Amino acid sequence: IFVDNDAALARGWIQGYPKKLGSIFQTRSFTAPNPAAAPVAKGSRFGASVSAHGERMATARIQLEGAVPDPTKVFNRPTIIRRYFPQLTAGRQDKPAVNELTLSKMDDLTFSDVWSGSAELTIPEVAGEDMHRIAPQRVGRGFRFSMSYSVTDLPILRDYLA
Repeated sequence: IFVDNDAALARGWIQGYPKKLGSIFQTRSFTAPNPAAAPVAKGSRFGASVSAHGERMATARIQLEGAVPDPTKVFNRPTIIRRYFPQLTAGRQDKPAVNELTLSKMDDLTFSDVWSGSAELTIPEVAGEDMHRIAPQRVGRGFRFSMSYSVTDLPILRDYLA
């Protein structure tokens, strides 16, 4: 997960999300009705990209086809996270300080303006990075939406140190 500030980076690492600093660009929509405002409507096109260390890491595009009436039918899977923190102390490097599988409990999960459409995703090979290894073999539907939530608990599903 690429983020553009150190607070998001630190919190993500503590929660177990694999975050990295990057520069994130995306088409923004505004409520003022105007073609230049990138309206959230059928036929509108949105794009996003992320770069790190001066290299483009990914590019995504979507052309909206229709609103998703019930986002819970699309976004209904639990978030399971592996929290792993190694020890750097000599002689203890094979014994991590934290090694857990957790469930991210989210409260006040809210979605708005959920739309789907045809999508493209490009993840190029970049020297010194390995993200291209997880590039999808095919791209299905894309989604454009806003969301917010609070992580209120991380129950441990499995503690690999126990």
